[in-house]
Amino acid sequence: MTNMNGRIELNAPKSKVLAFITDPDQFSTCLPNVQEFEKKSPQEFTAKFKVELPADMRKGLLANLANVGIKMNFKSEVAGDSVSIHGEGRSMGMKVSIDLKMAVSEAAGKAGIDWNADVNAGMILKLMGEDNFKKVADEIIGQLVSSVKAKLETA
Repeated sequence: MTNMNGRIELNAPKSKVLAFITDPDQFSTCLPNVQEFEKKSPQEFTAKFKVELPADMRKGLLANLANVGIKMNFKSEVAGDSVSIHGEGRSMGMKVSIDLKMAVSEAAGKAGIDWNADVNAGMILKLMGEDNFKKVADEIIGQLVSSVKAKLETA
């Protein structure tokens, strides 16, 4: 299990941020490399996306992999100013899961999201190694944050 966390500062009101991150149709547009998306309910969706592996990671058992496909089912729960998203799925025939918790706050009309994610990538983590896994995860998180900021900070 890998834990990641951080804070995102947004030049947008808390109400707009909460509406955005709890709407699968909107939030899914920020997920990098989504190939398929299906909204099952206001709190559930399925997404299939690919993760591109940098060339320097393509060695050993990963030598022939330029990208890895992942298909996951996500379910969100909202409790006040907190949002939890649980995802389960498969990649390369192996189980993967994520538990993402986001707490939204506001100061002077600007929102902040404190987030914490527990990722269980099982054998994929072992194949890639923890440093490589974190490198890829950090890139995906950076793309996601940039996209969320771009969508929420425009008028």
